[in-house]
Amino acid sequence: MALGKTANLILAAVAASTLTLSVAAPQAQAGRPGSDYFSTGGHSVPPAKPAPAQQNTKYPKNTDPLAGRQGAGALYSDKTPQLEWFEVFDEYVWTLSPEEQDKVVLSRPLNGDPDKALERVQSYMKVCAKISKNYRTLSNKLRSLPVPASSPGLREYQDLKADFYNDMASVYEDLIRPRRTRTQEELHAQLDEVKQRADQLKTQSNSLLTMDMDLRKTFRVHQPKRTDALRQYVENHR
Repeated sequence: MALGKTANLILAAVAASTLTLSVAAPQAQAGRPGSDYFSTGGHSVPPAKPAPAQQNTKYPKNTDPLAGRQGAGALYSDKTPQLEWFEVFDEYVWTLSPEEQDKVVLSRPLNGDPDKALERVQSYMKVCAKISKNYRTLSNKLRSLPVPASSPGLREYQDLKADFYNDMASVYEDLIRPRRTRTQEELHAQLDEVKQRADQLKTQSNSLLTMDMDLRKTFRVHQPKRTDALRQYVENHR
C-alpha cells in the first residue's frame, strides 16, 4: 500500500489509537509515575537484583517508624522467592514498556499542514512499530521467567500477562498494517475491529491489575519500587 493510503489510514485511526493508548498502561503501578512508557529498542534485559539495604541514619536503631511494616501493601517486603520473581517481573515491565515521548507522538493531532501531517504520520508508524516489537520481547521474557515453587496462581498470572502483551503488540501492528480496501467504509470497518480489540484489552488490563494486587497481598510483596509514590516520598525525606 502506498504511503498516501497509509497516511489516510492513520488519520482515520486517531480515535482508535487514542483508545489503544489508554490500555498501553495495563499495570500502572509497574510503569513510570503517571505513565509506564519506556523503551529499550527490544534489547536483552538482565534479571533485576534486589538493591542492598541502605542504612537509615535519621532514625536510631529500632525507632524507624517503618520498621516491622513489611508485607502486603507495605513499602518493603521480606526476602522470598516470590519477592524476587515480582522484582524481576517489575523490571521487565518498566524497561520494555513505551516511554513518555512515545505517548506524546501517538496522541498528537495528525491533520493540518500537509507536510507536517506526513511527518507526524511517519513518526506515528515508527513509534507503533517500536512499541509492538518491545511488547513482543516483553511477552517472551515474562513467559520464560521461572516461577518459584509453592506459588499458587503465579503461573497463571504470568501466562495471562504474557498473552496480554502479545495481544497488545498485535493491536499496534494492526494500526499501521498495509490494508487493501476498495472503499472508505471497508477501511473504517477494519479500524472498528481494531478498536473493539482495544476495548477488550482495556477490560482485561483492569482484571490483570486486580489479580496482580491480590497476588502481592498473598505473597506479602511490596508494590513496584520504581513507581511506589509513598516509597519515593519516604525515602526522599529520610
